[in-house]
Amino acid sequence: MRTVNISDLKAQLSAHIQRVKDGEEVLICDRNRPVARIVPCRLEDYSEQEQRLVARGVLAPPLKCRRTAVSLPEPPGDIPDAVMEQVWREERQGR
Repeated sequence: MRTVNISDLKAQLSAHIQRVKDGEEVLICDRNRPVARIVPCRLEDYSEQEQRLVARGVLAPPLKCRRTAVSLPEPPGDIPDAVMEQVWREERQGR
C-alpha cells in the first residue's frame, strides 16, 4: 500500500489513480495522519446495470467479499408432506 500526503496527491493525482487502477491501494494522509484510502473498484462480477449504478453513486459495492457458500445442516425430524399439509389446513380453518 502506497502512502501519500494530500499535497502530493493533489500534485500527482493522475499517477496515483493509475496505480489504483493497476490494483494498488493508496493511503491518504493529512500531515502524516491517515485520513482516507483509495482502493481499486473491482466490478468484473457485476452486471452492466450494476456497474452503471455504481458509477452514478446509487449502488455501493460491498467492502468485503462474501464468504463461500456455507452448507447448512438438514433440519431435525422427518415429517411427511401429507402431515404438514393437514397441519396447515387445520391452521387455516381456525382463522
